[in-house]
Amino acid sequence: MLKVIRIAAIALVSILLIGTFGFLYIESTWAKPVFRTPKEAFIHGSIGTELAPLPVFQILPDLFPDRLQPAGKEAGDWVQQFGFIHSKPGENEGLPVGFNISNFQPQSGKPSPVKFVGFSCALCHISHIRRFPDDEGVIVTGMGSTSLDLFAWVDAFKTILLDEKRLTVENVAKAYKAKYHKSLGIIDKTVIGFWLSTARGQVLASLPKWDNPYNGKDLRDSKLSPIGPARTQPFKELVHFMMDRPAALDKSYSKLPSLYEQKNRDWAQYDGSVKDRLSRSVLAAVAAGATPDNLIVPEISHNVIQAIDYTLDLQGPKYTEVFKDQGITLDPKKVERGRAVFQQNCASCHGYRNSEDGSWVKGELQGLITPIEDIQTDSERLNYRYYKELPDVVEAFFPDGHPLKPKRENLRPGPLGDTKGFINAPIESVFARAPYLHNASVLTLAELINLKPRRELFYRGDNLYDPIDVGLASPTEPDDKHYFKFDTHVQGNSNKGHDYPWSYQGKGWDKAALEDLLEYLKTL
Repeated sequence: MLKVIRIAAIALVSILLIGTFGFLYIESTWAKPVFRTPKEAFIHGSIGTELAPLPVFQILPDLFPDRLQPAGKEAGDWVQQFGFIHSKPGENEGLPVGFNISNFQPQSGKPSPVKFVGFSCALCHISHIRRFPDDEGVIVTGMGSTSLDLFAWVDAFKTILLDEKRLTVENVAKAYKAKYHKSLGIIDKTVIGFWLSTARGQVLASLPKWDNPYNGKDLRDSKLSPIGPARTQPFKELVHFMMDRPAALDKSYSKLPSLYEQKNRDWAQYDGSVKDRLSRSVLAAVAAGATPDNLIVPEISHNVIQAIDYTLDLQGPKYTEVFKDQGITLDPKKVERGRAVFQQNCASCHGYRNSEDGSWVKGELQGLITPIEDIQTDSERLNYRYYKELPDVVEAFFPDGHPLKPKRENLRPGPLGDTKGFINAPIESVFARAPYLHNASVLTLAELINLKPRRELFYRGDNLYDPIDVGLASPTEPDDKHYFKFDTHVQGNSNKGHDYPWSYQGKGWDKAALEDLLEYLKTL
């Protein structure tokens, strides 16, 4: 009898081992590594921000039009209403630009037999310049999105997750079959069920700390959802994920930045908080939902690094090329006079473009900090509650030996000192950096250089581009496409400061010189 038991035990262990190795082999086939080129990594590569199974994502607009079309069906589909960009027909499984598809599970990065949808770098750093109504527009890679209302969409997504009556495996399967005329398999349903239970539980657990998400028309109310289109709250998200705090007092709004010719920058973050580009990109991924666990997956870490490489020499668009079909030309005499104004008043901080070889020539003050007391722009980005604590928290968040762990000496406040100001940086393709200032509080270059008075109240959304004043146009009243009320008197929204060359109609103000400067800025 003992011999029989031993044989049975050996047989059972053998079966378990065979089963385990068999499962591991099968699992390894679910996510075969894809090591993309820098451009493909930037546009399509996973950076560890997987959200939901692809079949779920594909039917959400059908199951939840009330959540994903807050302005009503007449105002366009969910892609338009949240400021995403439609992919070309037949591309990206019908998902907008910047949504990537992978076989990685959320947060863990483990292989999945079912595809998941997440964000790529392109979500925030590709924009759509539309110059007039019904214009097909120009898609510009590397430009910060001027329309994306990401945090409003995230709240809408959370409200969908919390709807236990409508968002069920059974309803997903029914909607999928109705839309694609094929059934989901048992593996799809199992993965969807496990994901739904886990994701819903995480959102429910966060509610007592981070509050309920908004939905419907509240998503377009700037008093309730104050971030709005083309902006983010990067530090608030890091405080959420790394410190498990609500960060309710954080008003450090920041625009979605352009990423042109990053090799020209001494510091990766324009507030001097992060020196190296890799740490900046890793923290951006974490703020969007990545974790130390999935950032160590070879394909994901490769994408992060390759996407950075793509931006080192990425050239921005040319003003004359984007607007060539509108009969807009530059006045050579004004450009030359404007160059002189720029060299006298701007080049020392920002540098300038070498007219012979196109390289960026460093200004004597470029890379240094202009103290907030001098530049006098909105200071919330430098004064949020956990400003001093967050660098140490970032270092502790990543385990020792993690290949993407940010180096403490590259984070401020720290060994390299404090900042309390903004880094003087190059302004390549400056016309494509609208809206202006770090919090997106100035719509046009004409206003930024104080040729025209800065608007104190305007409306954001899917704004057309104004090639004359060089920036974004805004209607005088809100509508379905311009719904976010941007009040520059609200905390975090100040449009004051950066009064160079002169304050509006102040001492030394020269309208003709500023008109020439605007013409020259179009050439950068």
